[in-house]
Amino acid sequence: MAELAGASAGSAPSAPTAFTFSHTVAAFNLTLRAHLDRHPEFDGIAVGAFVFNPDGKMLLVQRAAHDSLPLLWEIPGGASDPEDESLLHAAVRELWEETGLHAKSIVALVDKGQAFLIRGGFRMCKFSFLIEVKGYDVKLDPNEHQAYLWVTEEEAQSGKCGEIEFEYTFKEQQLAVYKAFKLRNGM
Repeated sequence: MAELAGASAGSAPSAPTAFTFSHTVAAFNLTLRAHLDRHPEFDGIAVGAFVFNPDGKMLLVQRAAHDSLPLLWEIPGGASDPEDESLLHAAVRELWEETGLHAKSIVALVDKGQAFLIRGGFRMCKFSFLIEVKGYDVKLDPNEHQAYLWVTEEEAQSGKCGEIEFEYTFKEQQLAVYKAFKLRNGM
């Protein structure tokens, strides 16, 4: 495992960014610009964070009612910013901003990259990582998410956790959730 420490002075986010990462994700230890220079077919990069608690349950967050894709469920994540030191830092920042969780280690890449279009024909690619955290006390940013669940694999597949029924933002998000469980169970 390599270790990365905090952002330099003047960087936009102040998220805690001391974390380690597996050699298997070292290719993502580069800036957004460097990645886009290598992949001119994309205009932007999104990142996602798969987090499991000690009971083997995965964290899902529900989008705010006033935001795009209202009330749908996803993993924490978002766009990599030019100010992020690397795509790995972007994943750690997004996790912290959306859930208040502090990344300890980025263990693995879950999805090799999902290409998609957003408004205006902007071409994006999303990379999602399995991330270990230092604690499990979720504090949502109400501007982005309004609820969270820790779900088992069976609940993730059925779309129901207790009395709460949920729907994923996209079919690709749902399939990535299944991949994350498979990857974690195989470790």
